[in-house]
Amino acid sequence: MQKQLLHNEQLLDNVQEQVEGMAEVHPSIKVWRNDDRDRGSVVATIPMSVEDAHRGLMSELLGKVRI
Repeated sequence: MQKQLLHNEQLLDNVQEQVEGMAEVHPSIKVWRNDDRDRGSVVATIPMSVEDAHRGLMSELLGKVRI
């Protein structure tokens, strides 16, 4: 189960594509794939000053991801 969900290339590709598309709303949002031995994930970061100016942007962005 862990391999099927946490290292599923197709699932991670899909999530990364969604996050990268939504991240285009602000150039300071960085998105990358994190593949380690235990699990794979998609990471999105934003500088705190931008998040403070646009309160809730990251929560909204990540809340729209569909699996």
